[in-house]
Amino acid sequence: NASGGMVGSYVGDDGTYTPYLRAADGRYVSFSLPTKETYEFFYVHGQTDTKISVARGKVVGEVPRTYVGSFLGGLHELKVPGSVSTEGYNINQDGSVVGHYDSPDGRRHGFIAKLGTEEVSTAFSNAYTVKLSKGLNMLSVPLAPSTPMNAKNLVALTGATTVITLDAAKQHFIAWTPGAPDDGFPVEGGKGYIVNVPETRNFAFVGAPWTNTPMIRGDRGVTDEAAAAAPAITPMIRAGNANKAFIPLIYRGVAQDAWAFVVSGHLKGKPTFDGYTITVRNLRTNNTITTPVQGDYFAAATADLTRRSVVKLGDIVEIRVIGPDGNFESQTLRFEVTPENIANAVLSVRLDGIGKPNQNLLLQNYPNPFNPETWIPYQLSEDTPVSISIYDTTGRLVRTLSLGFQSAGFYNSRSRAAYWDGRNALGERVASGIYFYQLTTPAFQQTRRLVILK
Repeated sequence: NASGGMVGSYVGDDGTYTPYLRAADGRYVSFSLPTKETYEFFYVHGQTDTKISVARGKVVGEVPRTYVGSFLGGLHELKVPGSVSTEGYNINQDGSVVGHYDSPDGRRHGFIAKLGTEEVSTAFSNAYTVKLSKGLNMLSVPLAPSTPMNAKNLVALTGATTVITLDAAKQHFIAWTPGAPDDGFPVEGGKGYIVNVPETRNFAFVGAPWTNTPMIRGDRGVTDEAAAAAPAITPMIRAGNANKAFIPLIYRGVAQDAWAFVVSGHLKGKPTFDGYTITVRNLRTNNTITTPVQGDYFAAATADLTRRSVVKLGDIVEIRVIGPDGNFESQTLRFEVTPENIANAVLSVRLDGIGKPNQNLLLQNYPNPFNPETWIPYQLSEDTPVSISIYDTTGRLVRTLSLGFQSAGFYNSRSRAAYWDGRNALGERVASGIYFYQLTTPAFQQTRRLVILK
C-alpha cells in the first residue's frame, strides 16, 4: 500500500499457512487464519491504504472462500448470497473487492463487492434461488439489486440468449440481445420479462425487497413462483383458451416452434443509419413488426403471452430496410428459420450493402392503374445519367423524363421515385389506355407497362 506495507502468506514446516504483514520498517506481523481447520491454501492478495485486506483460502474438502478484514479486527468471510463459492482476487482503494462466484447451475460470474454498513449489507443480503426451464420463460425480478439492473445484467445473470419486455405505452415488444450496442432497457420490480435460456438454469437473485411494488410472499419470503411468475403486463389475448399452457412441438428432439421470437442484426453500407427503421414480416402468418435502428443495430421482437406459437421451423422471414424518407434502402431479404434460431428464440442477421443495389432495375409504377399521376420506382447499381421515356402502344414517344445524373441507390419512395403527371410533351393530358415506360442509362435499358384509367 501507500505506506510501504506488504501482505502475503507463508507455509511453515508443518504445511500450515500463516498470513502476514510486512511493515514499512521491515517488521513482520502474522495474524490468525479465519478458522482452525486445515487449509489446502491461503493467499492474502492485497491491502488498502486503510489496512483492509482481501484473502482467499480453501479448507480441505470444501470450496474456495474469500475473506475481508484487518489484522486487528480479523478476517471475515465475504460471500455472494446464493452462490456456491466466492473468490475475490483484488481489493481497490475504496475497499471494493473484485473476483468471481459460481452459481448453483455451474456458471461463473464476475463481481465487484463494495463494503458497506451492516444495515445496508443486511438489507441487500436476501437471496432467492430461481429455476428456469430450458427454452422460453416468463420472469419477474423478486429483489431490488444494490445497483440498478438493466437488460444486459439480466441476460448475464440468467445466461439467456435474449430478454423481451412489453413497452406498455406503445403496446409493442422490445428486445435486447448480446449484440446490442448498449445495456438495454431498465429491469424493474413488478414488471414482466421473457427470457430464453439454452439449458435449465438454477441461480439466485440477490438484493433487498422492492419498495415500488408489492411482493408475493410465502412461508420463507419471496417464493420461486413469484420470481418466475407471469409478467404483470397486458396479455395480447387471442381466441381460444388463454390459460392453456404452451406445449412446444418436438420432432426427433428438435423444437418446431416458439411463442416469442426476436430478429436482430447489424446494418452495413452507410456511415450512419439515423432515422432508419426495419420491417420484419413472417410470410406464413403475415405478421409484420417495425422497429427502429439504433446505431447500426436493430432487434424486432414478437410474442404471444398466451404462449401460442408465433414462429415455426422453416418459416420464411422477410426483412426490409427503410430510410428516414420512407425510401426502401435494400433489396427484399429473406431468411429461413432454423432449429438453432428456434432454440435461441433469435434469428441473427447481418445486412450488408445497405443503400447499394447489386443490379439496375426498373420497378412497377404505383398506383397502377392511375389517374392522373403516378410514381415510377427504380434502382441503380452505379452512378449514371438516367432518363425515363413514355410510349403509347404504337411506339410513339409521348414524354421523356430527364432525371439527370443520379447516384447509385434505391429510388422508390414518392420523394425519390420518378414522377409522371400523365401529360405529354406539350402539357396535354394523355388518353386512357396502356402505355410503356422505359428506363435508360448508358449501360442499361428496361421497359414495363402502365395503365391510365379515367
